[in-house]
Amino acid sequence: MISTSKYYAAAIKSALLAVLILCTYSCSNNDSEPTGDGEAHWKISSTVKSVSGSSAIILSGEPGTRWYAELTEGAEWCSFSSKDFANAKTKNGQLADGLNVLYVYYKANTGKVQRHAQLTLRYAENPEKTFDLIQLAESEELLPAFNTWAELPAKVDNSNYQYVTHYGLLNNKTLRNYSICFDKTKKAALWVAYPIHDVYTTKNIPDRTNRWAFDPTIPISAQANCVEYSYKGSYDRGHQVASADRVCTDEMNAQTFYMSNMTPQASSLNGAMWGTLESRVRTNSCSDTLYVVTGAYFENDNTTTFDGAGNLVPIPTHYFKVLLRTINGKTGKKIEDCAPEELKSIGFWVEHKAYSGGIPTEICKSVKEIETKTGFTFFPKVAASVKEQNAPRDWGIN
Repeated sequence: MISTSKYYAAAIKSALLAVLILCTYSCSNNDSEPTGDGEAHWKISSTVKSVSGSSAIILSGEPGTRWYAELTEGAEWCSFSSKDFANAKTKNGQLADGLNVLYVYYKANTGKVQRHAQLTLRYAENPEKTFDLIQLAESEELLPAFNTWAELPAKVDNSNYQYVTHYGLLNNKTLRNYSICFDKTKKAALWVAYPIHDVYTTKNIPDRTNRWAFDPTIPISAQANCVEYSYKGSYDRGHQVASADRVCTDEMNAQTFYMSNMTPQASSLNGAMWGTLESRVRTNSCSDTLYVVTGAYFENDNTTTFDGAGNLVPIPTHYFKVLLRTINGKTGKKIEDCAPEELKSIGFWVEHKAYSGGIPTEICKSVKEIETKTGFTFFPKVAASVKEQNAPRDWGIN
């Protein structure tokens, strides 16, 4: 028979051993690597030029989280190493404090067609995220589909103009984001044309990206340099297509922060009436799509400022918007298939100054009037009678 003292001693010893095992297990779990999911996005764009180079994916999440990347398509011309295109098709690492960057290197595309690569990224044991990379063909340009998309003005041939369309991926489909007519002498877009629809304005990102960057399709020397700092004086980096118009994906929102979409816009206008007008435009979105052209007009080059790097740039004397949509909003028809009585349009001509109150009706014009002022032809497939309309109340403006 075991004595009582020996019995209690054995029980205490067993209990201490159980506590030690439990503590060891618990401490081991507490010291394990984080398993949370992280965020990732292209730093600039998923579309790159035909020349060789690199693109960056920004990684973020809980420090200590492990990540794993693999090139699943395009491995013959893409790599995670600039020195080894044969073997560096996978890469892994651990998130650290501060900036985490995954570089994807690519060879020059000397072919006649663009090509597509794909990579997957996984944090810990979480589901994979898929990233597409599109490389343009040699001499290929991302030109707007003139005479096809309803929002596009008629093309004007001018050696100082560069036309570009930016695209983004949404639900595995490539959609146009916006198109521009960029004037290299003004270092600004004379117009930016874009559709507004729920697919673009349904918020799928936590906040605006604020990733100010040069437009990768336009020579840097032709763009204002406000990547690090805004224009000098009381001028903001004023969007033409608003950040809030593109909150569907990180990439499409980031593209609105290209320098080609910026002009030096007075803070007293940008943060007040102009912002109110942008919001009012969005409220007129419809199932049939709202088509918008926003532009900057330079009556003269007498007023100038400096960009963030100290380069002289002209300041627009006016801004404008022209809008077009179906009256019903849900016809399911293309614009060119609609009768004139099924459509409505309006324009806004905004002097570059501060305004008091809401949206003044005196800035409301017909599209035809703004065509006369700017020299551009808007909505070229639409009858003249539609472009002569000017009914602010039909657009929620009293």
